[in-house]
Amino acid sequence: MSRQAKASPTPLLRVLLTLVTFVLLYALTLAARNGLADLYAQPASTFLQDQRDEGLEMTETQWQAVEANFHQSLSLSPNNPDVLAELGRMHRIQLEPDDVDLVDVEKHGNLAIGYYTQAARLRPAWSWAWISLAQVRWELYQDNNEHYHQALIFAMYFAPWERDIQRWVVDLALHTWESLSPDATVAVLGMIDRSLERTPEVLDAILNTEWQFLCEAATDTTNSNSSSTHELSRLQRHCATLTFVNESV
Repeated sequence: MSRQAKASPTPLLRVLLTLVTFVLLYALTLAARNGLADLYAQPASTFLQDQRDEGLEMTETQWQAVEANFHQSLSLSPNNPDVLAELGRMHRIQLEPDDVDLVDVEKHGNLAIGYYTQAARLRPAWSWAWISLAQVRWELYQDNNEHYHQALIFAMYFAPWERDIQRWVVDLALHTWESLSPDATVAVLGMIDRSLERTPEVLDAILNTEWQFLCEAATDTTNSNSSSTHELSRLQRHCATLTFVNESV
């Protein structure tokens, strides 16, 4: 009875098997590192939010512990936009107290901008990173900066129907209207125009007494830019239904 020789893998097959094994090991290692990174980031995020929800002021030791956890998470999962955004939020929160000195304002503000910018670049369609970035620039009186205008525009572009983003954009825009670039002004009015189709109640809740101002701004925009006339048609029709009282000085 003849002995049958066992077929040995070809060199190409051995290379493919080696590559598949390498890819699987890499994927498992990456998954393990990401899981371990979450073990550091999630408790820090939860603690930070719990302290805010309860209105508690954090000690310097607590701030350092939260920051250390986020950085440890990044060391295991570099360029994680979620963790970068949490670091941005952590530094933005430290701008809120009334007694923050100018040195700390500059320090925490620049760090917040840096982290939010990294998060937005890594995940360009993430509107929350863009609007958070715009918020920090406004708090640092950088609303006449093109980076502020661009952050607002991107937030609207990537989340045209998200109600919380709409509220945040309109609130920032109303505070900085005089400094907005023409592109940002048109974008804000366009968002309001689109919102009138689906979520008019959101706008009423936000704007209240600001309708007259926005209607006048829409008129000025359409008069100076004929291409905006059709784009703001819903806003123009809505303004036509409103009655404004002229206040005498």
